Parts: sequence; C-alpha cells; structure tokens
Amino acid sequence: MNNLIIGDGGMGSELRFRGVEVPSHVESIWSALALIDNPEVIKQIHLDYIEAGAEYITVNNYAVTQPILERAGMSDQLEDLTLLSISLAKEAIKESGKNIMVAASLPPLETSYRADLIQDTSKMSDQYGELAEILEGQVDIMLCETMANSEEGRVALSSIQNSKAKKWLSWTLHGNRLNKLPSGETIIEAFEAVPDLDCDAYLINCCGANLVTESLKELNKLTDKPIGGFANSEMIEAIQNDSSNISAENDHWSSASVIDEKTYTDEVSKWIDEGATILAGCCRTRPSHIKEMTERLSNK
Repeated sequence: MNNLIIGDGGMGSELRFRGVEVPSHVESIWSALALIDNPEVIKQIHLDYIEAGAEYITVNNYAVTQPILERAGMSDQLEDLTLLSISLAKEAIKESGKNIMVAASLPPLETSYRADLIQDTSKMSDQYGELAEILEGQVDIMLCETMANSEEGRVALSSIQNSKAKKWLSWTLHGNRLNKLPSGETIIEAFEAVPDLDCDAYLINCCGANLVTESLKELNKLTDKPIGGFANSEMIEAIQNDSSNISAENDHWSSASVIDEKTYTDEVSKWIDEGATILAGCCRTRPSHIKEMTERLSNK
C-alpha cells in the first residue's frame, strides 16, 4: 500500500456497538471496565480490525490511568490492567497469523477534552512516566493521543523520549472550531510547544473528519515528519470562535452529523492529498470503516 500505514478504529464505541456495558467516560473507568468483564470481546475486536486490514492495533488502555482508576478505587491495578490490555492485543495478533504492530496509548490522565482538568506539570510527569515504564519493551508504538492542551502533549511526549518504541503525538480538536484544541490553542501553538522533543509522527484525532483535513494543511507546513489522523465518524459544522471553551464535547455534538464508511473514506482521501501517511479511525469508526479504507486507498 505504498507508504501508507492504516491502523484500527474505535474500541470503546465498538464495545458498545456489541452490547458491552461501557459507562460514562466522565464519571467512570469507561472502556477499561471491559478488561475486567469482557476481555474476549476486546480480543475479538482486535481480530476484526486485523481482518479488515489494519497494520497496527491499539491496546485497550486508553482509560487505564491513575486518576480514572481512582474513581473506582482501582488505582492499585494500573500495571495489571495495562499488561492485560497488551496481552489481549498480542493474543489477537498471534491468532491472526499476521505481522501487526502494537500501539499503546498515553492518553489524557483525566476526563478527555477537558483542558481545564489537566494536572500540574510535576504530577503529569510522574504519572506519564509510570505509564511509559510499564509500556516500555511491550509495544511498537507509544501514542500520546487526544491531547487537549499543549502542555499535556509536551509532558506526555517528554515521558517517552528514551523509549525504543516509535513516538507519536496526536492532538484533539474536539469541538467545532477549526484548528483549535479544547484549550483554545491553535494547532500551530501546540506544535511549537514540542520542537526540542524527539517525535516520529504528528497526528490529529478524536474530532470531526473534516476538522482533521483542515489541520493537516497546517501540520504539513510545520514538519517533514510523517503526519496523519484518526477521526470520529462525524462531520462538523465548524464555526469561527477564538475564545477558550471548556465545553468542547458539547460543542462537538451540537455541530456533528454522522457519516458512513464511504463518506469517511472520502474525507481520508483528502488527508492523503494534504500529506498524511498514517490513517485510522477513532470513536464510532468500526472494522467496516477500516475495510473500506484498505480496499479503496490501496492505490493512493
């Protein structure tokens, strides 16, 4: 497939599609609950993404952070649940018989899209450092994803500077403002917060597919490193608004329209035109989205 790398799609939303209980990401341990109650479904989802054509799969550790686990009195299970998420992905790869890369998440430590809830730099550094230590030597890609604030992204990326894994940094634009993080910072400002740090790829994720397109135009001007995206299965009616807003999730839903696999892939084709080589899906994308992408983009 030329120089393109196609990854997997959503996990938490896919668990819901399959009837698995996935409680609120705001108040609970969200998709991490399935590691305890439905591990076989997680493995099957990995297998289905591999069958659809994914060249890397992301382990289900997005909600496995100290602050999130503390909500359920489970902070002592950080390492065990992280290692379980990795083992399920590796079991799926072994069963598939294919050579698939494994990615793991360094996610927002607290509630996603809430730039106002990030911890101070010292606490973030300690907690990302703990995650990085658990992941080291276990995965091919360490993915700092859904970063809602430039400092959050910088600290997460800083924690993996000595890693032998590939280092990817991905910001979210969740909301309805072009090229704006939930913090109100521009994608340019977020990128300019990490010029001294080693990074193998820069991405945009967990927002409307059309928002990714617009921000890739900016990223392509800023770096010669690989760029890409993994969006939600929605288009956003964007507005021009320069003010900071902590209601990024509400703004997303008030402006979102659901799209199908074909329309998603149509938009991903535009990402490629803007220089993207890493392509995947985020919330509410399914194995069928990845299958459509692999079948249609193989000649790009």
